[in-house]
Amino acid sequence: MRQKSERGRGLVLVLLLSAVALFATAGRAAEEPQRTGPAIGFKLSGGIGFTLNGGGDLETYRKGMIDLQNDVGTLDYFTGNSNWKKMGTIPNFEFDLIFHLNERFGIGIGTGYLQASSRGDYGFTYDQTGSESWGTFTQAGVAKNTEDFKISAIPIRLSLYLTFPSGRWTLYGYAGAGFYLGKFSHKYAYDFTYNYADSSTIYLDEKQEITSSEVWDESAKKNSLGFHGGLGLEYRIGSGLSLGLELFGRFVNFSGWEGDVKMTSSSRERDWREDLGWYYDQSLSDSSSSSGKLWYYESQDADLGKYYPQMNMWGTPSGSTYRNVREAAINLNAFGVAVTIKVYFNL
Repeated sequence: MRQKSERGRGLVLVLLLSAVALFATAGRAAEEPQRTGPAIGFKLSGGIGFTLNGGGDLETYRKGMIDLQNDVGTLDYFTGNSNWKKMGTIPNFEFDLIFHLNERFGIGIGTGYLQASSRGDYGFTYDQTGSESWGTFTQAGVAKNTEDFKISAIPIRLSLYLTFPSGRWTLYGYAGAGFYLGKFSHKYAYDFTYNYADSSTIYLDEKQEITSSEVWDESAKKNSLGFHGGLGLEYRIGSGLSLGLELFGRFVNFSGWEGDVKMTSSSRERDWREDLGWYYDQSLSDSSSSSGKLWYYESQDADLGKYYPQMNMWGTPSGSTYRNVREAAINLNAFGVAVTIKVYFNL
């Protein structure tokens, strides 16, 4: 992931240097008189943002679950596995209405849509074969956890623009603040299977099969204040129409999510004995729901003797096996690059 981050920063640096180089030669291409009076512009932009820390507590939780599987893999007969990558990018779509007071200064009001996602799975396998005085036995288990997070936001932004026109080229910068309407959803699925069998010349042979599953659906909302800024270069391709390239940064953190969680579970156990066949077969199911805050905390694993991060909405964590309990914070902090289209009219 370090290499990917460095490639992202390198791309942004190249684009920035290219923008400066193009603007340096723009004076030679001056073909039209500059706008001196007030004007109004409509800017559409679409691009990609590179996350600064993977979403905050979401990234801490992800790394903690991978660490847990690696530690489980150190136990006898266990093998841990994981396939869950860092949330590295966030698509970026925005619309701005810009009031140009003159050729240098402008005020922008904008909105857009952001959606970040992080999905992966992890778990372990257990496999043991043994021999005793009475015979042999085998037991095997497979546990799989699947996580699917989505965080979206609709910003209401206010920006100040500073522009430097030169012929058909315009270099500009902007900065401002925004109010972000955030939504959070998380679906967690857990599946477990266990099989046991023994063979003996003294006792009756036996088998056991156990399966269980759980599904958690969490949804929450939270609004937050954020800040943004950017640097762009645009080229006028016609009367009132420009195309451009923009580098941007965004800082917005959501803490204090509140919402609802639903849980469903099911399990089945079957037992077999040589003289009876499958003599026991029982299935159970359950469902429940609750509401509350999204919590971050660290929970102690009794077998491994370590603390691992957790993040969920099921009740308020309390007790001697928990520590660092607080409201979870998930951010959409990013820097990135976008392509812009701008239409403007003189007033």
